[in-house]
Amino acid sequence: MTSLRARLTAAVMMPLLALAITFGTITCWMIHRTLSTASDRTLVGSVTMISRAINADTSARHQLLPLAIHLLQNQMTPVSHYSVYEGNELIAGTDWLVPPADYDPTPGAKIPHHTPASFPRSYRDTQLVRGYVDARDAEGVIQAAYLRDAELEGRSMRVATEIRTLPGFARPVVVQVADFLDDRHAYEQTYFLRVAGAGILIAMTAVLLFYGAITWGLGPFASLTRQIGAARRQSTSHLRLTLEEDAPREALLLASAFNELMARTERAISSLREFTSNASHQLRTPLAIVRVHVDVLSRYGPSTPQGATALKDIGAAVDSLERLLGQLISLARMDEQGRDDGPQEAFDLTAAAVGIVASRVTHPDASAMDIGFETDAATIMALGDKALATEMISNLLDNAIRYNRADGTVTVRVLTREGAPAIEIEDDGPGIAPADREKVWERFYRAPGADGPSGSGLGLPIVRAMGERMGARVTLEDGAGGKGVKAIIVFLAPELQSETPDGTYFSPATKMTAC
Repeated sequence: MTSLRARLTAAVMMPLLALAITFGTITCWMIHRTLSTASDRTLVGSVTMISRAINADTSARHQLLPLAIHLLQNQMTPVSHYSVYEGNELIAGTDWLVPPADYDPTPGAKIPHHTPASFPRSYRDTQLVRGYVDARDAEGVIQAAYLRDAELEGRSMRVATEIRTLPGFARPVVVQVADFLDDRHAYEQTYFLRVAGAGILIAMTAVLLFYGAITWGLGPFASLTRQIGAARRQSTSHLRLTLEEDAPREALLLASAFNELMARTERAISSLREFTSNASHQLRTPLAIVRVHVDVLSRYGPSTPQGATALKDIGAAVDSLERLLGQLISLARMDEQGRDDGPQEAFDLTAAAVGIVASRVTHPDASAMDIGFETDAATIMALGDKALATEMISNLLDNAIRYNRADGTVTVRVLTREGAPAIEIEDDGPGIAPADREKVWERFYRAPGADGPSGSGLGLPIVRAMGERMGARVTLEDGAGGKGVKAIIVFLAPELQSETPDGTYFSPATKMTAC
């Protein structure tokens, strides 16, 4: 497994090495160009110096030529290969450095002219006359000094050549100076190796410096890793990461997010334990009833009065158990799904409420009750999940009927509250004490009552969980005259609705208004 430090060091060093290689290549190219130009300048300058020495008076020629050769051999780039030919006759220098093939020693012959050697101008921009600073030195020059490549016994060489007429000579004189290219290359390689060595040394130093710097920069993250590793070894259930106040912002954000996640996990585990404990307690009661009455059936038989009563109680316990299991499953699904933030469907809240009220009017528990329905408009559109909204309204209406007086009144209203669709379910029963109105949203909590029917304490938490999933808000208030309870659901209001070909309405999430 690659460490983060190694990955970051590699990520930094790869472009740095690429730049170093590019810089080294450019440097070597510049060295090559500089040395080649300098060597060519030396060759042309050497030819010019020898030519000027030979161009002197006959009496001084024999003294100036050795002096010029001595000066050339003591420069930084010594020139030891030269020759001076008149026709096929060697005047001075080495005999193997023969004139070029196009040299015609016939007096007055037309000699082909080559382009004189030229170099980048210096900052002084000295004007030259046929390659000479002094115009008098250019007198008698037939071919100004030029550069050519030649080969001798398999060795490549660079030759500077000048052809001129001299007093005392009947034929044109060829002055040449040569330099073997393998000597140049050996000289260049010395610099190339120096550049490569410096590049390797810089790269190694940079690796160490970057690795150390990255190690220091990742110190807070290494501290977090050590804390997590220690917590894993200790199997602790309560883990919080700590950092110094001057730690980098990214590390502090990571530690904060981790601590928040751990806190949420601990709350979820605690809630799960509480949920499991309460659920097992709630399930134990109907199961105990079933077990007791099964014993009664086995003792007295189903045809006896005791058996008939046992069968009735078993049926009621099974119904209670089935209702409790259904509520537990619904609540678990709400916890798993959470709130849906995607686009939701616009539905007719009035029509949904009418259907629910109509189905409850004929319910046996509501036979003596007065169930009414009121609305502000024939159609009030709401945004959300129609199935969840129907389930919420049904649960609240069932609670209003179940916990009301036998001859009580229940009123369902569909209206608009501050521009948002809402529904109110009001009864005139015993109600819920103000001190218990926040507690009833807790799971398995049941408000105390004298003769109230038994329940699981999950109905209202399920309603709130459904509302949170689609952005609806559920609250409880006093009924009219302080009697009973008024349950209020405020839905999201669809804005700029657009109708699709199948007749449904959709509103973009950015156009929702939460109340």
